[in-house]
Amino acid sequence: MGTVCVIIGKDDFLVDEAAKKRLGTDPVGLEVIDASQASNAEDQMKSLAAADASFSTPPFLDPVKTTWWRNVKFLPGARAKSEDGAADKTSAEVKAALERFAAKIAANPPPDNQTFILTAPTLLMTSVFAKRLKPVAEFVVFAEQKDRDRRASSLDRAREFAAEAGFAFDPGAAETFVARVGDDTRSLLQEVRKLRDYLDPAAQTATAADVAAISSPGVGNESPAWDVTDALGARDVAALVAALRRFEGENGFAVFMTTIAEKYVRQLLEIKAAQEAGRTDDCAGAFNPFVFRKLCGFARNWTLAELRRARERLMLLREKVVSSNGAADTLVFTELIRICRRPVRRERG
Repeated sequence: MGTVCVIIGKDDFLVDEAAKKRLGTDPVGLEVIDASQASNAEDQMKSLAAADASFSTPPFLDPVKTTWWRNVKFLPGARAKSEDGAADKTSAEVKAALERFAAKIAANPPPDNQTFILTAPTLLMTSVFAKRLKPVAEFVVFAEQKDRDRRASSLDRAREFAAEAGFAFDPGAAETFVARVGDDTRSLLQEVRKLRDYLDPAAQTATAADVAAISSPGVGNESPAWDVTDALGARDVAALVAALRRFEGENGFAVFMTTIAEKYVRQLLEIKAAQEAGRTDDCAGAFNPFVFRKLCGFARNWTLAELRRARERLMLLREKVVSSNGAADTLVFTELIRICRRPVRRERG
């Protein structure tokens, strides 16, 4: 009997790597059917029909054949957002067709010279589709991790990728790298390679400054505009102005800056309130550990009252920016500088 393999996971890099291991270094007779663009029932049925036709057709000129049906986002258990909340993404028609296809595979496993690989982000393992395949298929499932476990795994992967590229991270630099790039494995690999190209060929380590200079946010990781928020947290007006200048002129500058500044001040306010209540650690789980340490340090530059006023002013600023027909960039510069500037303490005479 040939091979039937079902690989499930939301990290497409890990899923693809698992599939490629089963393909070998030089796959012969490979037919790939990509279902990533099948967003409606009609396209999903067409993709399913193509996978069925490939599975049912024996190798012709090549001695072996592999069908890889990849990026199948409409298996049972796939969820989509609707007005009523989470809804099943798979229509009854498609679900029934999938069940028939699974029954066909179970009743007619591929011969020794054929392999069928299915990769998808999600699959309900108690579904009829999964149950029908279990007797004949190998299942590889990459379970979703909790935030803390995912961050630890991302740090390990970043260090492994760096070692493969011929360098190591300085203490603290790996944490900075993951905080900036995010947890997407493919993005981590791409940014490590970019960092390697940026470093001097003889360099054996990467510093946090190197990461700040070249690394970019990865898939699913919101651009943090670190220079702006760090300057605001430090209450360094000169650094804030310099950081804002680097973004000035970009489309949507005013809305973007007020949004990240309001979010950042809200985070500082949360941590400052926890610090004053003696419950700082209660906030730790909501942040990347590296980011949390930085926020705790910056929160000491502000009083609780100052942060509350700053957030109120930023919320008002955002309303003005959204409704403004022009000159919003100057307004953002002026207001952020006023918020950042430390109050003058007058001595009593």
